[in-house]
Amino acid sequence: MPIIDPLTYLKSVLAKDFEAKTHLHRRHEEEPHSLVITISRDYGALGELIAEKLSHSLGIPVYDQEILDRVAKNAKTEKYHFEPHDEQSSAGLSAFLYSLISGNPATLNDYRRHLCNVVDELSRNNCIIMGRGAHLILSGKPIFRVRVVGSKVVCAHRIAEEFDIPLQKAEHKVFEINNKRHKAVVDLYSDRIEHCSLEFAKNFDLVLNTDHIPAEGASAVILLAMREAGLFKEIPLCKA
Repeated sequence: MPIIDPLTYLKSVLAKDFEAKTHLHRRHEEEPHSLVITISRDYGALGELIAEKLSHSLGIPVYDQEILDRVAKNAKTEKYHFEPHDEQSSAGLSAFLYSLISGNPATLNDYRRHLCNVVDELSRNNCIIMGRGAHLILSGKPIFRVRVVGSKVVCAHRIAEEFDIPLQKAEHKVFEINNKRHKAVVDLYSDRIEHCSLEFAKNFDLVLNTDHIPAEGASAVILLAMREAGLFKEIPLCKA
């Protein structure tokens, strides 16, 4: 009996599932929902690679660094005004220094307001949104919220190999960036959402530990979970 690749099989099942249900869905008068996936990830847990695999399978774009560009455009300002509040900014660079340089400081509330507008706008079309608390911004919408985690040791080994740096330095980098991402979310949303911590599992539809699962397998697990959640009634998979 020939061995079938699990991901290939899963894709074929989901594609058939879409084809079987599309004609039924078209009978409804309401507009179909966009397919939106938010991915919150630990540093080194393969989140970006998983997003890339999902993007290829579903034929939808991934938004990460582009989000800050859109926030700046939305606010009609330069993106460096908002970088101190973004999860990817340097941990040692403060908003105070930016205000001295630019003369036009952006407050946390400014950033949050424009970020929410940008994320809401992106969610009107099929897409994958990386980080920035998008799972909280869109919590009232029919989206799929994924949290990708990994142990500090495994994530550090991946980072050390990727950047060819000592393991101890990689461990520090993992710890620092994870703390920065967590703090960015708490600072942005704690005054509005009681349990906004990235460790609060109930804020996600699926929490996936990738210590022993490669990105390809993790994307397959996510696709299957999304199918069970009923999110493949509108969106077909790419058949490539």
